[in-house]
Amino acid sequence: MSYRAFLEAHPESVQDLELSARRRLDEAATLVIDGQHHSAIYLAGLAAEMLLKSACFLLARAGPADAVEPLLAPVRRKARQPHLRQDFESGHGLWFWSQELLERRRTSGASAWSRSLRRSFLQTCALLHADWFVSMRYRPGSAKENVAMVFLAHAEWIANNHGALRS
Repeated sequence: MSYRAFLEAHPESVQDLELSARRRLDEAATLVIDGQHHSAIYLAGLAAEMLLKSACFLLARAGPADAVEPLLAPVRRKARQPHLRQDFESGHGLWFWSQELLERRRTSGASAWSRSLRRSFLQTCALLHADWFVSMRYRPGSAKENVAMVFLAHAEWIANNHGALRS
């Protein structure tokens, strides 16, 4: 059985998103050390995307073992709205997912974040969005080490605050 067939036989779960995100962050840190700064940014951006998605799903009472695909269907329908389409970025938009998380928090009755956490979240997501988009995978890239280090620190902020973001 091919690796692809093996993976496709096991649909990704909400927990898989979080576990994969943390692995991608570890790999991104290794890439920074190895001087592969563009690739480090790319992987750290994927990690941030997965963490934002999993926070959205968990906030909406999805369980860790729930399959991701059915949870994405209503979001895809919502993203067809003209004012959201650009930020959705085919399901990978960091700014879209940050706003989706805020909206879900507002409508779910979740406890309010402190002003400091909300400000840090918005600032972090804006900075991540400014430097990352999924199509950068098609670019050779020439990011400098300091840019990759700062980006990685912002993605790690999302990981370190994941518990607060999803509850």
